Amino acid sequence: MALLDLLGQVMEIKGVNSAAVFSDDGLMIEGLSNDQTDLGFVGGLIASSLASSQVLAGLLGEGELNQTMIEYENGPVLITPLKAATASDHNFVTVVTLDSAQTLGRVRFQLRKLLPELAKVVNV
Repeated sequence: MALLDLLGQVMEIKGVNSAAVFSDDGLMIEGLSNDQTDLGFVGGLIASSLASSQVLAGLLGEGELNQTMIEYENGPVLITPLKAATASDHNFVTVVTLDSAQTLGRVRFQLRKLLPELAKVVNV
């Protein structure tokens, strides 16, 4: 299945406003949005936020980062690393914006089913 099709499935989850995949250096690979949000613009911020979260997890001894959630006034943002098949593969991250914190549980549950497929597609 193509990356755009998988992101379309993410967008079908009730409460999702946008979904995108970025390389770990902040380059947007693909993205979809319900509004006119310029997802490519936030790539560098996403990359630095993820790097900061990974450093914090290491300092706190919390193990490997699985997901970061940042809650804003207009709704949460989920940042999830997509596991690379091998250590030499390029790393990718998915970013999903939500309409409210009330949809967070449902979105995380349904997104968990799609993340392995997203990882497989981008790590080809």
